Order: sequence, then structure tokens, then C-alpha cells
Amino acid sequence: MPACTVRGLAVTFAALLAVAATAAPAGAAPGAQQLRLGSLELDPCPGGTRWWCGSMPRPLDPARPDGPRIRIAFRWLPALRPTGRQPALVAVEGGPGYPSTGSRVEFRGIYGPLLRERSLLLVDNRGTGGSGLIDCKPLQNFAGATSSDAFPGVVAGCARQIERRYRRPGRPAVHAADLFATAYAAQDLSAVIRAARLGRVDLFGDSYGTFFVQSFISRYADLLHSVVLDSSYPVRNLDPWYASSGAAARTAMDAVCARDPGCAAAAPGSATLRLGELLARLRERPIAGRTRDSDGSRVRVSVEVRAVADMVQDAASEPIVYRELDAAVRAALAGDDAPLLRLVAQTRTYLHSPGGPSGYFSNGLYWAVGCMDYPQLFSMRASPARRRAQLAAGLLAPPMGAFDPFSAPEWVRISAYSQPYTGCLEWPRPRHQAPIVPTSSRPLPASIPLLVIGGDLDSLTPFSDAEVFGPALGRNVRVVELPNTTHVTSQGYTILLVGARCTRSIVRAFVRAPGRMASLDTSCTGRIPHVHTPGAYPLRLGDAAPATLVSGPDPGVEQRQAAAVAANALADATIRYFLSGAARGPGLRGGSFTVKDAAAVRLRLRRVRFVQDAAVDGTGSWRLSNGAVRGTLTVELPNDDRVRVQVSWNQRYRLAQARIGAAALTLPAP
Repeated sequence: MPACTVRGLAVTFAALLAVAATAAPAGAAPGAQQLRLGSLELDPCPGGTRWWCGSMPRPLDPARPDGPRIRIAFRWLPALRPTGRQPALVAVEGGPGYPSTGSRVEFRGIYGPLLRERSLLLVDNRGTGGSGLIDCKPLQNFAGATSSDAFPGVVAGCARQIERRYRRPGRPAVHAADLFATAYAAQDLSAVIRAARLGRVDLFGDSYGTFFVQSFISRYADLLHSVVLDSSYPVRNLDPWYASSGAAARTAMDAVCARDPGCAAAAPGSATLRLGELLARLRERPIAGRTRDSDGSRVRVSVEVRAVADMVQDAASEPIVYRELDAAVRAALAGDDAPLLRLVAQTRTYLHSPGGPSGYFSNGLYWAVGCMDYPQLFSMRASPARRRAQLAAGLLAPPMGAFDPFSAPEWVRISAYSQPYTGCLEWPRPRHQAPIVPTSSRPLPASIPLLVIGGDLDSLTPFSDAEVFGPALGRNVRVVELPNTTHVTSQGYTILLVGARCTRSIVRAFVRAPGRMASLDTSCTGRIPHVHTPGAYPLRLGDAAPATLVSGPDPGVEQRQAAAVAANALADATIRYFLSGAARGPGLRGGSFTVKDAAAVRLRLRRVRFVQDAAVDGTGSWRLSNGAVRGTLTVELPNDDRVRVQVSWNQRYRLAQARIGAAALTLPAP
């Protein structure tokens, strides 16, 4: 559903998965100062890369070419070895609010070896990046709850700021805030493609980019060679409740636990039902306490229903939440609040910190699109007071059971950047209403193949929706489900490395030969591993599930429990490092770890306490290319004895390997 594509604030794997290329741009002599692309003139982008930068003027309102103008910025990456007339690649980023040029590392990672023979065009949608960037400081730096009564006024203030920016003295208002909607941005992209004389292109969109692409393909089929939609939601008949997100979240939470051997053994049954039990308690009394953020700083946290609702929706794009939520819920139900307090604090910092630069993500553009293009639970033609009354009336009769175990009033209080339920309550009445998709538009012809891909754990853009609306977009459509993946896994900024590789291989194979889509090899989807979980958060060593003896002398139950605790302590450190990127981080219940050689991620654990009564010391490594973890660790037992454990696992496999002396052990890979 309409939502920001959530990205990590510190460590991203995308750069490590991208293709490195440093040759001089094709079509330009070494040291050339300009490159001509059709009628466009480009300059070398800053930084000495192979990218060329350019911009072209566009009317803010296409119906008034004599009115205010903006420049639409773009980047061009020429093919290293162009051969013949291979179609150019064009990729559109999501949000809405992220500039496409800001994801150039991720898009290079997606296309990979195709860029040897293909050129890539990235155009910033109007209002983002270098294209008339909307930068409303009060909105960009808003630090309160985005579901609060105050927030819609801040959003509306941004609309007024946009209008002031483009108002000319002595001239009538242009209602500029209306003119950053999707249809206008689609016209901009078509203008750049035509000016560059690219002919038919292979178009890719992810998240909101799929919404944009649906608008584009409804108008400019003559510019298309093929289309890919990654993590998509429909333009037509979009549900203002986004009710399918609730069903998708329930299915995903239950599936993550059922597929992971550690979680399934520790907690048979429904993760959703356990969450409902916790919510009932939180409605009576929130959980509050102190914890440590992923960088080790101390924070105080109150876990209320809204915080949990945010995490459930955040899980759709950040699988660490899926990894840890059910185990944290079970611990809290048993009286151990530490894992839940930590998860709320750390994911809130990682995913919801205010004040990021507008050039990275424009909050103003998010609302300029959301308030113009997304259906609301009220009429945008009504006054703000009337809109609030309409919203209140709607909440009295929401879709039955759509958001269980949350109530509808609880669910609509999630972050407004996940679902825009209330943010547009005070946005000015629209005066310009360019249709996202013209009513006269027809499905793409069979000559333009369209691939739709999406993760089965994605509740932001549920795959169940794509299965319904995707086939109606064209006469030659294939819909591919990606098991055990979340929102826009292709970009490679989550821990789901195997899923990212599979997704990228499918996209590349399709783009190489769209005409052979029917025989497209998607067999890698059957090898995407499940999301690994800690299984449980034992309070003491004696509560831990022991590793299983495979061969050799049995070292005893306590030492096999120590092996499981050692593996989880190391896994826990890798996750904390992913969330912060800091050189030092905290253990769950005490101790710390440090990181050196970030590319290879070498960790040293010092007195890390995954359980209260056993400390873990030692070293480990985390290979970012395949998710492989290895460690040699010493566990200090409650009786002061020490157990030396060697552990290893890989994201691809269900079980981790461990050794204590001559004993070979296995345990669920954490």
C-alpha cells in the first residue's frame, strides 16, 4: 500500500551488491566535458564516476506553459560496451519522496551485468532530489507522533509553503501544491525520454514507483519495450482503508514462526493470537522501562498499542521485526520485558527518526502526492471540520475484522508515513485533478511484456492484491511470488541477501529477453530461506533449548544449552550492528561487542549476556555476501565453569553447526 520504502539509516548492503565500474563513459572521449544525448546536454556528475548529470525545464502546470517552471534532474549511466540498439533501462524509485537518482547504487545492483551493454536513466520525480525539491522544514523535522491532532496542520503548512514558492506578484495563485501529483511527474519522464531520443525503454518501478509506472504506461505505451513492477499496489479501486494490509500482516507473522524451526518448536500455534493477548494487556497498562539503543545509548521506552502497530507494519519492509517480534511478545507475556523494550526502541530509531534531509526523502512530496492521488476516508472537497466528521463516522463502521488483533481506531494511528489515514485532513482543497490513469486507458498490448513480482511477507503492498490487479494491466503479464521476502527485497538493503539475489536474477533474466517471459526461470524462489529467528528469549541458561547432539560424546545438557546461548549472542550482535552501523553495541542483558573491518564484519564479544546468568566472550565474523556467520566463543556458566564453543551457520540453511570439544551439535540457525 502507499508507503515509504523503508531503508536502513546506517548499514546498507546495496553498495556491496552493486556492480563496480569505473571506465570512461561510452560515447564520450576521455576527459570529455559534455555528452549529448538526443537534444540534451549532460555534464559529468560530481565525484568522478561514470554518471552524467543533466536537467531540462518543464512547466509546473503543463496546461500553462507560460507559468512557473521547474527543472527536472536526471542521471545517465552509459553502457560500458554498447551493442546495437539495446533498449535503455529506466528505473523509478518509491516513497513517494525518494529521488530515483538517490537509489543509483541499488539500481546498479539490480541490473548488475546488464549494464555492460545497457544504459541506465534515472529521473527525479518533481518535488524530489534535483527536480524542484520540496523542503518544508517544519514538516521535515517534525518530531511528534504523525498520527497526532497537530500533524495535519503541519502538513497543510507545507502546502502553503509550496504555493508561496511559485506565486508571482500580481498574478493569480497557481495552486502549486496540486501540481506535484503522479500524472505530472509521468509527463516529465516522458518528456526526458523523448528529448533523449531513447525510443522504447525497459521500465522498472518499485513500491510507489509501481503506482507511478501504472500512470505512465496508461499514457505512454509507445515508449515501452517491457515493464517490471516490484512490490506493487493498484491505482484503480485502491482501498482507502488498505484493509488487505491487515490480513497480509497476520498471515506473515504466523508464517515466519511456523517456517523457522526454533520458533515453531518454542511456540506452536498462532503468533497473531499471542500478539492479541499482549495487546489486551497493553490496553490496560503500557510496558515502560529503560533499555539500550543499538548503538549502546540509554533510552526510556513506553510500549503502547500504537508502538506495536507501527512495528507490525514496519515488519513488511524490515524483516528484523519479523525475526524478533514474536519471541519478544512471548517473553513479555511471561514477565520479561527486556526484549520488547529493546525492539521498540531500536526499530523506532532505525525506521522513524525525524529530521532526515529532504534530498534523501522529501516529506513534503510524500504528502503532495498522497493528498492528491490516494483515496481518503473523507472527501478532499470537504472542509477540514467536515473531513474530521467523515473520518469519525467511518471509524464507527470499519471493515469487519480487517485489522485484528488491532481495532480500526488503533490501526489508523500507525505512522502516517506507513498509511496516510489522517495526514491530509487539513490539506487545501484540490483545484487541479489530473487523473492518475485516464478513464480511456487500455491494458498494454501483448507486445509489451509486464512482470509483477512481490514478497509473500510484504503487508505494505500485499502480494494478494498484485495477483488480482496485475493481470489486468496488460495482455502479456506474469506474476511471480517471492517466498520469505519483504518489501522491495530487490534493492538489497535488508538482511535477506538470498532473496535479493533471487529477485535480481529474475529481473535480469526478464529484461534480457522479455519476449520469452513465459519460459522465465523462477526456480530460485523455491530456494529462498525462511527468516531466521532467535526462537525464544530465555531469561536464564536453564531455560534455553539445548543444541542437539549429532556425534561424539555428549557434553551434557547445560553445555548444549551454552552452545545455543553462544550462537544467539553472536547472531544478536550482528543484528544490532546492522541497525546502528556503530563500532560498539550492547548485549541484550549486559556486556558489549565491538566491530572492526566493517566490510567483513569482525566482531568481538565481551561479557555479552543473552541470558542473565551466563556471559559470552569471543570473536566472530559475518560475511555480508552470503550471510555466513562463524564464531569461537566462551560461555561462562552460572557455576563459573567455562565452555568453549565453535559455531557456524549460513542464511541458506535451517540449522547451525556447533562443536564443543569432540561433540558435534546442531541447533536452529538464529
